[in-house]
Amino acid sequence: MLRLSKKTDYAIILLSYLATSESPASAQEMACRYHLPQPMVANILKQLASAGIIESKRGQQGGYRLAKVPSELTLASIVRITDSQFSLVECAHDDDGCKISSWCPTRNPLQALHSRIEEFMESLTLDQITTHPQFNCSRRNDDEVAYLS
Repeated sequence: MLRLSKKTDYAIILLSYLATSESPASAQEMACRYHLPQPMVANILKQLASAGIIESKRGQQGGYRLAKVPSELTLASIVRITDSQFSLVECAHDDDGCKISSWCPTRNPLQALHSRIEEFMESLTLDQITTHPQFNCSRRNDDEVAYLS
């Protein structure tokens, strides 16, 4: 089954939080808020900072904040940063990677499905994830986050 890695899932959670936060947030604060492993959160934030998606500021008023406008950051770009290239099937990007691609009966339909998923991921922005009702994260309380669909 198609599935995002934990790293990508956590990156989306962290970026969603930063997109809705009015002040910089620390790695420890975000890890505690969402009950995520702090070393993994720090690693993801470092990777996102290296990619220029977020920026960090040291000091008492420091922390992480978005460096990009949420409406310009797509789900596809987040996936590429955290998991490299999205591939539903081996032949999605490289026909040579599959031994039976020349006569495979599912190649064309699966490549079409891959393209549609990729188009959706390219069109879905962090802004839509955090503000659109069908993709919204609704905070029930400080300890729990419910994902609505």
